[in-house]
Amino acid sequence: MSVENALKLLGVSEGASFDDILRAKKSIISSCKDDPDTIAQVEAAYDMLLMQSLSQRRSGKVVDSSVRFADVKASNASGMGSMPKWLQTTVKSSPVSVEAPAAKELGVQAGVYGALMVLTYVNGASTPLGVSYGADVPGLILATSFGATLYFMTKKNVKLGKAGVITIGGLVAGAVVGSAVENWLQVDIVPFLGIHTPATVVSEFILISQFLVSLYLI
Repeated sequence: MSVENALKLLGVSEGASFDDILRAKKSIISSCKDDPDTIAQVEAAYDMLLMQSLSQRRSGKVVDSSVRFADVKASNASGMGSMPKWLQTTVKSSPVSVEAPAAKELGVQAGVYGALMVLTYVNGASTPLGVSYGADVPGLILATSFGATLYFMTKKNVKLGKAGVITIGGLVAGAVVGSAVENWLQVDIVPFLGIHTPATVVSEFILISQFLVSLYLI
């Protein structure tokens, strides 16, 4: 297999970082786990690009410093080394994997979801007591967060269908946790931090869940 074919098969450009190549490989394998021929081709393409980087390294050319070979100790960027063995096995065998975000991604996504959370709080706190929460406000905010999560996940080479399922899962998880917390707080009876609308509490937890999903899952 040529380098050009390997790049085309993995859907990455020449000069792509090790993390981009590895991410592309994982994404394709997770979506084609029932197709051994495709998986074998993807593994061969990955090995080809890895060997090319090794050859460049031995010849003294500058290559991605994140590429790891047998003589380089693997980094613990994703935090897997601190996990129990049973949890590492579960994460590795799952079609959804956990990956530590880059600092740049963290800043951008924290800004987006932070702004949505502030907007949700302001609208909830400013709604007069006894007045129902305007349905268009939380709906628009949650729709925006849903779209943002899909966008951030597809930027990590996650296929749209898989990204949609993960995003919906995050939304449901946030709604469940938010509802449980709201039932405990009962902000419609005893306001909390100026919030007296249950929808605000639930929406805040959904946004937190979407933020974490977009950062760590792939």
